[in-house]
Amino acid sequence: MTQFNLLTLDEILDALPNGDTAVKVRKAYEFARQAHNGRCRESGELCLNHNLAVAQIMLQLDVTDPATIMACLLHDTAAGKNGGDFAVYREQFGKEVANLIAGLHKLYTFAEETQISKETASKKESNGRRPKKSRQKQALENVRRAILSITEDDIRIILIRMADCLQDLRKAANLPRKKQLEIAREAMNIYAPLANRLGIWQLKWEIEDLAFRYLEPDKYKEIANQLAARRAERARYLEEAKEKLQRKLKEIDLNATVTGRPKHIYSIYRKMERKQVGIEDIYDVLALRIIIDPADPDVYARLSAREREREDRLVCFQALSAIWSLWRPIPEEYDDYIGAPKPNGYQSLHTAVSDPETGQTLEVQIRTRRMHEEAEKGVAAHWAYKEEGAQVAASVQRRIQGLRELLAALQDSDGELADADFLETEIQAERIVVFTPKGDVVELPVGATPIDFAYHIHTEVGHRCRGARVNGKMVSLDYKLRSGDRVDILTANRGGPSRDWMNPALGYTGSARTRSKIRQWFRNQEREQNIQQGREVVERELKRLGLADTFSVGDIARALKFDDEATFLAKVGFGDIQSNQISGALSLMEGNLREDDELRPLIQRRPKKTRGLTVQGVSGLHTRMAGCCQPIPPEKIVGYITRGHGITIHRENCPQLKSITDTERLIEVSWGEETESYPIPIAIKAYRRPHLIEDIVNILRGRRIEVSRTKTTTSGTVTTIFLEASVTDIGQLNWLLQKLENLPNVFEVRRQRWS
Repeated sequence: MTQFNLLTLDEILDALPNGDTAVKVRKAYEFARQAHNGRCRESGELCLNHNLAVAQIMLQLDVTDPATIMACLLHDTAAGKNGGDFAVYREQFGKEVANLIAGLHKLYTFAEETQISKETASKKESNGRRPKKSRQKQALENVRRAILSITEDDIRIILIRMADCLQDLRKAANLPRKKQLEIAREAMNIYAPLANRLGIWQLKWEIEDLAFRYLEPDKYKEIANQLAARRAERARYLEEAKEKLQRKLKEIDLNATVTGRPKHIYSIYRKMERKQVGIEDIYDVLALRIIIDPADPDVYARLSAREREREDRLVCFQALSAIWSLWRPIPEEYDDYIGAPKPNGYQSLHTAVSDPETGQTLEVQIRTRRMHEEAEKGVAAHWAYKEEGAQVAASVQRRIQGLRELLAALQDSDGELADADFLETEIQAERIVVFTPKGDVVELPVGATPIDFAYHIHTEVGHRCRGARVNGKMVSLDYKLRSGDRVDILTANRGGPSRDWMNPALGYTGSARTRSKIRQWFRNQEREQNIQQGREVVERELKRLGLADTFSVGDIARALKFDDEATFLAKVGFGDIQSNQISGALSLMEGNLREDDELRPLIQRRPKKTRGLTVQGVSGLHTRMAGCCQPIPPEKIVGYITRGHGITIHRENCPQLKSITDTERLIEVSWGEETESYPIPIAIKAYRRPHLIEDIVNILRGRRIEVSRTKTTTSGTVTTIFLEASVTDIGQLNWLLQKLENLPNVFEVRRQRWS
């Protein structure tokens, strides 16, 4: 956008939709011409030409609705202390245009007041010191609040103001130095970060470069001169690389265009500052961009949104493979913004490569035509405002809501302006990468399960998830996925999620977002249905704990401070109350248990026993597990006294210990005092199937739960397994009962005495 030739009104009209649009826009132009009456801006630019330029920027962003274009032509005609008569705009151009003009005027007024407050603050400093920083913060805060409040009415106001700001920067060379700095600071601090969050790269890059030119003229010139010094040599190499890559892409039948990517001076400067390197170590000084078009546009147009995304990802990685076959990739300079898009929706593959023949480094961006439109125009590429009086589509309303959340990122907790580095950073948990059966990449947080995967694919897939295969093998739904796993979800035609999935302690879900979706599903059910399901949950809990004859549903509700039993049951049905809270209620009612009830010692409050390692009879010393052998209880262990790092714990048969010559530093270590456990009788009823016993043993072994007695009976197709499991508390008992109940073919698990 730096090469800017001003369009005439007729050229702008040619780019707009047909109908009476031209008449409306021409009327706005004539209104602006008469209002300005040949007046020039401070830069010497005709006000009318400035307005045409702002409208032209909107067209380049594909924002072509008549109301926006008319507002661009009229945006500075409401000048004056009282802001003009907005009723005139409403009468002549309609309510929508009048609201845009009023919103823009409100924004300009806030900006003026902020500038006045800055000047007033500096005048009050009678001792010659600079104004207090807090006053400057407050001045910027006023601007941000104005932006946020006005944007909530119509985000097009921000788009027009950013275009207005960009045009001011383009013409700032003729302004006094003080005015240049004022415009550049506002642009860099407010509108460049805002364009970044909205994903409007066309505006972001030019605003940043022009603002940087005035804020840091010496640094700007230094980088510009360094770029110009070897421009001919770089241009020649870039042309050769472009042709070489274009031939390679044609060989693999990709319909792609390769172009040289503009070098943005401010971006180069920031990378130099961040990495503390010179321009010769910045890889994207030489840069190419690949834009891939569909092989068959008609077929592509008939694909669903998900199929298009899958196709786009496939061709982008085909292009990446071609690049890496030509040049040597630089691993630390590879970013996949397709699998993990930026918060503003930006998608692209970035790779830096080294040419072994010339030693040159080159950055290549890979994207499809759809991704390119998104990347260059961001939110503006989605704009779909209709004619006056029409309802805004629901999809646009959702987009607006998302933008409000993005705009809120401009404000941090203490009111300071968030800088560009902060705005470009999304705080994320550690991630893993898994694959769909078709090879599509899915990013999930560490600890994610097949259920998290299913909800990531689609909420409805999550609701109907009934099983999963990982790498071709059936796994339980609480299986922890690992990077590289290929996951296939098995679904049912009807039904919904299980309430157990909302309980983090059971491990079925690793993502709070997944649990929120599940909880919302239950909230959407009828209240009476949730009350009934909640009753079933509580009664089942009492039954399997063997306490159905001892306590009632009302007892549990009262113990949890609910006066209304129905409200309590509805919350259980919604998933707001989990099984561990029901267990907590039992602890409050322990006095009602029989003296001979096995649960009494489990729920009584017992003093905690000493836990942890004991070194020669002394506990509490600083210890750490050896990474070489990673010992776990009850393996025999030995301690090794290190210098300055406490005692390292090894397995007794660890090979590393054999190489130790200083045996005096070896010390006797034990696992410490064991936690007391209590035997609880359990009955498991299941339809006969192979490996049932093996699955039960694996659950017990996973939590190191010992079994003292077992017994098995069979009646027809039903097998009943009795066992006496040693558990430490009622929480562990609840966990065990639920895990056993969720095994395939198991239809009942309960606490039950047997002989």
